[in-house]
Amino acid sequence: MSIQQYLYGLIPSLDEGLLEPETISRKAYDRDEIAEAWDDLDGESQELVRRADRELVQNAGLVAPYWRQDEVAWMRRKEQPPLSRWWWWLDKIADGSYPEELLPEWVK
Repeated sequence: MSIQQYLYGLIPSLDEGLLEPETISRKAYDRDEIAEAWDDLDGESQELVRRADRELVQNAGLVAPYWRQDEVAWMRRKEQPPLSRWWWWLDKIADGSYPEELLPEWVK
């Protein structure tokens, strides 16, 4: 698991060519791995992930069209991730239909 892969394109100070929607639309896979290893991350790494999470949510509208029709949509139908894995539901976050109480405080 590499948090650098998740952070790439989300944190401006780490990458100048950021926010390419097709690249960002693949972040759900990376974020799943991070969630599984969250307790093993040090405080600095967790904070970097939180910053990237905020960027992801703030830019949900950019990736929402991809998430409704590309591989992510197919994976959601196949795997049916729970709503608690908010990073799989950026299109719902973008259109305001995602339950806000399921979002972590750091992205609100």
